[in-house]
Amino acid sequence: MLIVKKQKEMTTGAKSDLPPIVFIHGWKASVLVSNKTGAVAFDFTLDRLLGLSPGNVLDLPMQWDPATDQQLHDDLEASHPMTYVKCLCGTVKLSPVYGPLLEHLRASGRDVREFAYDWRRDLAETSAAAEAFLRAVADETRRPPQVIAHSMGCLVTLHVLNRAPTLFHSVLFGAGAMGPALAVVEDFSLAGAAVNKIMRNDTMFTPAQHLTNTGAVHMLAAVPNERARCGKEHIVLLEDAAGKPVDLDLTALDTWKKHGLGMYHPASGVTVTPDKETWLTSVLERCHAYRTALLPQHSPDTYPPLAVLNSDGVPTSFKFHLDADGQIDFEHISTLPGDGRIVCEDACPPEGYPLVMKLTNQRNHADVLNDVESVDKLLACLLSSKTST
Repeated sequence: MLIVKKQKEMTTGAKSDLPPIVFIHGWKASVLVSNKTGAVAFDFTLDRLLGLSPGNVLDLPMQWDPATDQQLHDDLEASHPMTYVKCLCGTVKLSPVYGPLLEHLRASGRDVREFAYDWRRDLAETSAAAEAFLRAVADETRRPPQVIAHSMGCLVTLHVLNRAPTLFHSVLFGAGAMGPALAVVEDFSLAGAAVNKIMRNDTMFTPAQHLTNTGAVHMLAAVPNERARCGKEHIVLLEDAAGKPVDLDLTALDTWKKHGLGMYHPASGVTVTPDKETWLTSVLERCHAYRTALLPQHSPDTYPPLAVLNSDGVPTSFKFHLDADGQIDFEHISTLPGDGRIVCEDACPPEGYPLVMKLTNQRNHADVLNDVESVDKLLACLLSSKTST
């Protein structure tokens, strides 16, 4: 059973006339603690990023529990979203994660709740927990909440939104990983991939760990012609050595083998076994089902008001290329404007979801939602749209 702690922090004199805000964080962005001792097992501190602190083993069992159809658990659980990268035992703030956003929202008097989840786990499991959390908030406050989601949290939110649109007052998607993409496959193939360049610790976020941490697989394209079906402008994710588009079925294990992706890449550091292949096949099947459920299931007027905050300020990996041997070339990657992780157009939900407002800044991925002026504008627009409908 997924254990999710509910954190409620209200500023004195909170604006009781406004709906509560539920914040849903992104990949690698919650603090993981021992469910036995409460000791921190993972967070972004300088010593941990540099490999000076032990305890960076984040792999889960590669088995599904037949009783729950969920991945078996270790002894870690999510405590709360990360606020800053810190050093000196947490006394010095080095760079922001969600700290400025959450501090600003609470200072404004809003009732802010944090849905903290274990980002390593299957997103269908996380989505179910998020829905239960939102229902509990709505029951307690007697009104549906405004949701602010970041990155992979947008994938979780969109999944719940399709099942239960009336559960939301409105949604602000920030730097959402909603467009079907290929870039995250670099994380699954290379230890210390370029997209993780902040990490100097080569024991963290390796292909071997990602093989057991299923969450990020859901950011990969998994439905045939998915980018076109989502209404994206750029639809070619992979080209061969002659520059011709390659039909890509990332739900098929043979695709990973053929093009040297994930554990099949010679630099992955993973010893391929039949058990690992069986595991990855099951993960890809679940990814396909999850991404299918992200496509609009209702007419546009069924959904609550939606808004987007994204970035076009950082060249971001998008289209990959094969070498003459048909293997993926991670040295030569075509980019599009984005935030360094998510290209600008992919931070918008698939075509068919109604947007009342979109704002674009030039920040990097982790910092997009710390543009609090834009967040305020979007939240105000969402409140106004809800009132007028």
